[in-house]
Amino acid sequence: MKGLIFIALLGCFVQTGFATGGLNGLPILNGPINPVGNIFGAKSRVGQFIHPGLWHTHDDLERIRLGVTNGLDPWKTAFVNFSTDSFSQASYEMQGPTTILCRGPCSNYSSFTNDVRAAYQNALMWYITGNQSHWDRSTTILDAWGSNLTDIIGTDTSLLVGLEGDMFVNAAEIMRWEGNWVEQGAHASGGSGFSNQLYWLFARQSIIIGQANYGMISIKALLSFAVYLDDVSMVSLSFINETVSAKIKKYNYALNAYQNDLCAGLFGNYESETGQGAETGRDQGHALAGLGWTALAARVVQSQGVDIYSLGDNLLLNASEYSANYNLGNDVPYDPKFYRCEAILINGPWSAPSNISRGIAQGPAVWDIIYYQYVIKRGLDAPWTTKAKQAYDASGGEQHVTGSSSADQPSWGDLLWSYPGKGDFINDNERTIWGGGKIGANGTGNYNSA
Repeated sequence: MKGLIFIALLGCFVQTGFATGGLNGLPILNGPINPVGNIFGAKSRVGQFIHPGLWHTHDDLERIRLGVTNGLDPWKTAFVNFSTDSFSQASYEMQGPTTILCRGPCSNYSSFTNDVRAAYQNALMWYITGNQSHWDRSTTILDAWGSNLTDIIGTDTSLLVGLEGDMFVNAAEIMRWEGNWVEQGAHASGGSGFSNQLYWLFARQSIIIGQANYGMISIKALLSFAVYLDDVSMVSLSFINETVSAKIKKYNYALNAYQNDLCAGLFGNYESETGQGAETGRDQGHALAGLGWTALAARVVQSQGVDIYSLGDNLLLNASEYSANYNLGNDVPYDPKFYRCEAILINGPWSAPSNISRGIAQGPAVWDIIYYQYVIKRGLDAPWTTKAKQAYDASGGEQHVTGSSSADQPSWGDLLWSYPGKGDFINDNERTIWGGGKIGANGTGNYNSA
């Protein structure tokens, strides 16, 4: 009997080994995906996914391109700064790839951070300008890392996966669906390129969700990964025989976490009445960064045709107003009973708002995505968020200090998130451009041939 069990387990191991190609140690944060019930905005089948559909839909990209082409502000002025940034250059020299990345006590990921930023910004440069050299730069970075990275390790693996990984897949989504990029190693029998790496090293390692802003990083990244991969089936010991309905649950799992996870979701991060953040007592750097990550998660879901920005009576906007007010130097109400899960890990809970890193000018670039979504697109009143954006703009706005490549926030908000005014701006999936390989009948998919 023991021999039969061993043989069965060995067979599963071999099957998993073939599926993962050259990837190692898979994955240190791998966990089961529990089924979720009926939740707002959930997908019921794979074909419902919109592409491109992460931070930017086709309509979003066109709004950016036409704003720049037609010389309209804020796109025109923002593009001047964006196009001269070192990471937007087709001449950017790739710093990787390496086979193993680590974030934690071991730290060797700066080359990946830089290359990810360059891949994403060159993808946008290609779409805006049509210059082939930017297409070449973005896709060579995607293929180089996609073909060579075999492991991600360290105590802060979730941060590396959820920050750099999310920006990386956004570059890939643009190049695949708008640029007809076909990743190296892609073929009908499976491959070992970008998608394989994305599935095992990034998507699977986002499944165990942490707390507060740390957890929201995983949620927003998992939403992006799931859309890019169309929630491909789980090739693991637990899910080899899963049904079609189970195969699409990565997206629904992340969407459920955003709405219902009391440690990492929207209502776990922000107090429903005041908008107080769960990390307000810790420091303002983390409190503000969480706003940006929550907004990016909602952005992906918006790209998929569902509005979760308005959840909790616009709770995210209320949270932005609270943090903007405090970081502009004002007093705010504070409930010491509302704090993040496992606050003891970071010297909590706390009795009052923290003054650590308090202020707008040196904080993370989070105000534009919230301002344009709520104040401009929806026409809502948000005086403190508006003042925070104005203060941030006065200090230089959402652009990089030369040589800085942080993937924590996309930055360049006036270029990326602007709307011309109030409106619905519904995405039209029929105008999606299918990328990858030969286009099949009626442009509805790839055509594989011998």
